[in-house]
Amino acid sequence: MSKESWSVHLRWAPWFRVVRLRLARDRWPRLSEGPISVVLRFAWLLLLVPVLLGCWLELLVVLLLLPFVLVGRVMGLGWWLEIRTRGCRAGVVRVGSLAAARRVRRALREHLGTHPGVADAHALLAAEGAVFTPVEVSVRRWRLVTHQLSPYGRRRWFLWRRRLSFATAVDSLPSGLGDDPISAIIAIPFLLLFAVLFTGAMLELLAEIALLPLVFLLKLCHLLPWPVELVRQGSAELQAEVRGMFASVRARRELTAGHALQLPLPSLVRRVPQPVS
Repeated sequence: MSKESWSVHLRWAPWFRVVRLRLARDRWPRLSEGPISVVLRFAWLLLLVPVLLGCWLELLVVLLLLPFVLVGRVMGLGWWLEIRTRGCRAGVVRVGSLAAARRVRRALREHLGTHPGVADAHALLAAEGAVFTPVEVSVRRWRLVTHQLSPYGRRRWFLWRRRLSFATAVDSLPSGLGDDPISAIIAIPFLLLFAVLFTGAMLELLAEIALLPLVFLLKLCHLLPWPVELVRQGSAELQAEVRGMFASVRARRELTAGHALQLPLPSLVRRVPQPVS
């Protein structure tokens, strides 16, 4: 996994937006403890609602002010480019015109694709009269990023690993469904396949839920082991089978700690970024 993945965006809003969906997305609970994690995900919805409301309200204010902002920028206030890595703002570039901003954006994307920062881009920025201002990435924010990117351990509560999933059913649907009459006719077999996969996934999930109390009791009495898995990029790999509630929790935590990523804090002005303590 690359340490830094830079992106350059043209900022249309008059300020750097404060309320973004990542405030809730970065705190999405991992599915590491079966029903407990499911409850935490429902509780997460309590955070999502105010974040969505705040995001919509801020966007509404931006849209109301946008005509005045565009007039001001045409009169010489300038345009801003934001340089981000994994959603974290690491620098801001101010240019005089929209055309220059687009040229600088294109040039910076090419430059950051082969260079670790903007130390070698002074001539590029000076040619357009651009002014670069670095922004220090928050250590707390970067910890959330590395937490979401890191593999983690989980205990499998169900008796077996599910063979069918709702994600597989959704992926079976073709893109552009119903855009025209011909595609709608072609999509009929895919809709039937989706119905079969979705129904199968629902029946399998209901069967596992029905057996869960008995399975949990057997595991609690050490008659069945707890499968401890490593979740990496959406796929789960069985690492151990541990008997006992507390022993399996320790095994899961050790697995998570052993695979936690230690990505260095990114910077556009330092060649060797300092690691997160």
